[in-house]
Amino acid sequence: MLKVVPRSWNEFWAYYFRVEHRHRIPEIFDWDRRLVDFIERVCHLEPPARILDLACGGGDQARIFAAKGYRTTGIDIAPSLIDFARRLFREARLEGEFIVGDMRDISYDQKFELCTILSGSFGFFGEEEDRRLLTSVRRALVRGGFVFIMYISPKYRSEHVRSWAKTEKGWDLYESWFEPETQCYRARTFLIQEDGTMIVPKPEPGYYADETIRCYTVDELKSMLAEAGLQYVGDYSSKELNKKSEGKAGASTSDIVVGRRV
Repeated sequence: MLKVVPRSWNEFWAYYFRVEHRHRIPEIFDWDRRLVDFIERVCHLEPPARILDLACGGGDQARIFAAKGYRTTGIDIAPSLIDFARRLFREARLEGEFIVGDMRDISYDQKFELCTILSGSFGFFGEEEDRRLLTSVRRALVRGGFVFIMYISPKYRSEHVRSWAKTEKGWDLYESWFEPETQCYRARTFLIQEDGTMIVPKPEPGYYADETIRCYTVDELKSMLAEAGLQYVGDYSSKELNKKSEGKAGASTSDIVVGRRV
């Protein structure tokens, strides 16, 4: 009989998704390098510009920026991810600041040339709080600074997917779908380990493993940027990052919107 063990985002799932699971994706580190190069190009960025990486996870992209000479600050709500990012930087002898915190609580004033929100982390909180987040991002940027948002788009999320994968200690079972009535991407997952333990998400507010993420259109995000006092610069698809590897990278397709504080 399976032993069911609930685990919260902070105590288990954050590290599992953003480090263990992510690092198993084929060619993911090459994809990260192409992403950083793309951000530099569309945001006209050069070292030693200051970068604020919100929901930074384990610091995979921040590490690449820092190695290029950028000054990086990463914020994530999961202590396990911040610990991992700090260790990553120490081992690579890189300079960077990592802070445990909720990205909705940032209070910087004109400190950064770029703010990134990657990995589908925009849309977790509902439209009202997403708008407030963009207002805080604007305040954190210097005049002329950019915000680069990679988010889950509804146009790529019409299918209902069920899948499983073998892991080092058992099996990962995953389901995702799109709800047209709420314009939300939904996903849930659980792990069955070889010792008969089933690890499931613990019900909790905020960040969680059973995801509900609002999927915005480009026009909706243009409007939200304008309301926050940010100028729309351009929109793209992460498909553009896959061209060099003929679509073999494991990252799923997302949309990108770039804004600027003028």
